[in-house]
Amino acid sequence: MENPISIFLSINNGEKTMQIPILPSEIDIPQTLMANETFQTINGEIQLIGVSKLRKITITSFFPDNPYSFDKTGQAGFEGWGGQRVAAKKRVEELQRWIKRRLPIRLRIPYYDINMGVTIDNFTPKVKGGSGDIDYTLEMTEFVFPQLKVQKATGRVKPTVPKFEKYVPPPKEEKKSSSSKNRPGKGYDSVAAKWVRDYVAKHKGSIRITSAGRSKSHPIEAAKIAKGKQPGDHARNSAYDVGGSKRVLDKLAADAKASGLFKQIIWRNRDLFTGRYISDHDTHVHLAWK
Repeated sequence: MENPISIFLSINNGEKTMQIPILPSEIDIPQTLMANETFQTINGEIQLIGVSKLRKITITSFFPDNPYSFDKTGQAGFEGWGGQRVAAKKRVEELQRWIKRRLPIRLRIPYYDINMGVTIDNFTPKVKGGSGDIDYTLEMTEFVFPQLKVQKATGRVKPTVPKFEKYVPPPKEEKKSSSSKNRPGKGYDSVAAKWVRDYVAKHKGSIRITSAGRSKSHPIEAAKIAKGKQPGDHARNSAYDVGGSKRVLDKLAADAKASGLFKQIIWRNRDLFTGRYISDHDTHVHLAWK
C-alpha cells in the first residue's frame, strides 16, 4: 500500500512548488509550545500564560539522482527535474535560489493538516557515495506573517499599534501650605504612587506611565459627571495607567496585587480583585490606590 504522506514546499504564493521526492524515515510533527513564565511573589509562585513559541521542523532525506520505485514524484517527476545525473543537483540549486530570495516558504503536509509559513534556517546537502544521490538536512522555523490594517478611504497600509493616552505628569511637590488650594495632589505623595514610579523606573524602556491626574474637565471625567457619576480615580489623584511590554505588564499587575497597596487593578480587561470584565484595558494596567 502506498504511503499516503506527501510533503510540499512552495514560494511566493505558489509561484514555484517542489514536492519532496523521498520521504524522510521519520517526521517530528511540529507542536505548539507556550512561553509561560513563573514569578516569585510574597504569596508564593505564580505562573503567567505567555504567547506561543515558533514551531520548528527538520527534514532529513536525500534527492535521488536515480529512479526509485518509492519516489513520491514518480518517473514523470524524476524526468521533469532532468532525470539521471541531473535531477538531484537541480533540486539542490532550486532550494538555494529560494533561500537567496529571502522570502518565506510554505510547508504543506496534508496528511497531518500542516500548512504553515516557514523560513529555512539551515540547508546542508552532501553528495552520497558514487550513486549521485544527494543527502540533505533541511531545518525550518515557523514564519508568522505580520497582520496589517488597511484604511479603505486612503488605501494606505497602517500597522496596528497600541494607542496610549497622553501622559499627564503628577503635580510637582511644593512646600506645605495651610491652604488646600495650593497643596499638590496628595494622592501622588502616597506609598502606592511612589511604588508605581519606582517600578516603572526599574523597568525603564519596557514600560511607562501613560496617564496620571486628570481635571474634571477632561473628556473622560466630564462624560462621567454628565451621566451623574462620580469622577474617577484619576480625577482624585489616586491612580496611574502604565503601558508598554505586555510581558512586563503581566508581572507589574501580579506584583502590584501582591503588594496590598491598591484597591483596584485592571489588566487585560479584568479587575484582578473581582474578576469583573472592564473594556479598553488591554494595552495598559490601571492601578488605583486606597
